[in-house]
Amino acid sequence: MATGSVFVNEKDQDWRETPYVGVTYKKLMFDKESGRSAVLVKFEPGTKYGAHRHPEGEEYYVLEGSLEDGGKTWGKGSYVYHPPGSAHRPTSAEGCVVLITLPKPVELVDGPECQNLTGED
Repeated sequence: MATGSVFVNEKDQDWRETPYVGVTYKKLMFDKESGRSAVLVKFEPGTKYGAHRHPEGEEYYVLEGSLEDGGKTWGKGSYVYHPPGSAHRPTSAEGCVVLITLPKPVELVDGPECQNLTGED
C-alpha cells in the first residue's frame, strides 16, 4: 500500500447522525493537516441540512435520488461545484445519497454545530 493512500469500503461503516434529523453520513476520508474530506451524506425524504458556507468550495455527485440546491433539483448522476465562499441550504424531497468532497470543513451560517460531519471525531 502506498504511503498516505486510503482504502474504504463504505459498506463496513454505519451511518452516523448529524444534528439534522434524517440526514446521516459516512466519513470516507479526513486529513487533519489540510482539513480535506470526502463523505457520503444521506438525506431521508423530506429532510434538509442547515445553512452553511464553504470557505474553500465544495464538490458533490448525486449517487441516488435527488437533491434540491440553488433553486434546482439535481438527480442521480448530477455533479455540482460550489466555489469558495458560497453558502447554501440543501434539501431533498425524495431522499438521496451524495458523495461530497471538501478542501476545508464547512462553516455553519445558523443552526446546531456539525463538528463530526467533516472534522475529526
